[in-house]
Amino acid sequence: MTRYPFSLSHLEIHRDILRANAQYLHHNLGESVKSIAVIKSDAYGHGAIEVARSLTDIYDMFAVANVAEAVELREAGIRHPLLVFGVPVAAFAKAYTEFDLIAVISSEDHFRILDAGTSYHVEIDTGMGRLGIDFEMLDRLYKRIDGEKKITCEGIMTHFATADQENSGYMQYQKRLLNEICSKFKGKLPIHAANSAASLSHPDTHLDMVRHGIALYGYDPTPNPAGELQPVMKWKSRIVQCKRIREGASLSYGATWQAPSDGYYAVIPVGYGDGYRRNLSGKMPVFIEGNWYPQVGRVTMDYIMIWLGDRYFPAYTEVTVMGEEHNHAGRWADAIDTIPYEICCGIHPKVPRLTV
Repeated sequence: MTRYPFSLSHLEIHRDILRANAQYLHHNLGESVKSIAVIKSDAYGHGAIEVARSLTDIYDMFAVANVAEAVELREAGIRHPLLVFGVPVAAFAKAYTEFDLIAVISSEDHFRILDAGTSYHVEIDTGMGRLGIDFEMLDRLYKRIDGEKKITCEGIMTHFATADQENSGYMQYQKRLLNEICSKFKGKLPIHAANSAASLSHPDTHLDMVRHGIALYGYDPTPNPAGELQPVMKWKSRIVQCKRIREGASLSYGATWQAPSDGYYAVIPVGYGDGYRRNLSGKMPVFIEGNWYPQVGRVTMDYIMIWLGDRYFPAYTEVTVMGEEHNHAGRWADAIDTIPYEICCGIHPKVPRLTV
């Protein structure tokens, strides 16, 4: 605990698991296929700088959401190629050349925004419907890239909307458009389309490069996970009080839970102010000294309560709040009908990250 003298809670980011996931994700890639590790949103809450440092020998490129994230990595000494997914804006255009960043052009307007000497990839919208130059403009785009002398195109990309769904007709539709893009650009520029799900379950979309995001952190987004990926993040905390409670007495706001018998409960200093979602109230167990104990009562801003039955634990006993078999971020997500991306990204930055 000396590493965090002012916090009883921290996230453990397991480097060996991260690297094992990365190596597994590379097992079905052809020798000529390059890989991009997506470390946007602080590496999905895992700590982008340390994740990047852990993966420089495995991945060819890193991808981030915006210029600010990229500059932070550069200032931390990360020299790997950095692809910036976010929309280029004139106010930040100089940063691409100053910090050696690769832009993503998703509108024809971006060609004039970027400074001379900037490298870029072009995003083509094949059906995601978020960003990207319309597929119908493919021929015009080809001519624009071919005639552009001020900035340098280094890749073509698109994004799948339903790669994580089984037997998706929409995925097949996007693949058909991707094939037309390949017919136009193959052999001229590197093409990448496969996200985590496509990389794992659609090998025909690997092309020249793949992008590994959520799978890298241990969550398989495919319909039939192989069970090879393991969660990288564990959330550890400590009991701050262990208290006696009488049968029928209630805990927390709303008095929604009553003790089923005389016993003990523990108070843990994590709550929705830290990213432990209030709608998880009563749904996720914690792990203490080899056993599972239910979280009870409503989650509060700073604390959760744990029913211990007849067990008593002294203050400062370690608790795994998230990350084991029955309470990792995927389990949290299933419990409240969301996705592990949101769980991991939603843990507040004030919770310290420790790479182990």
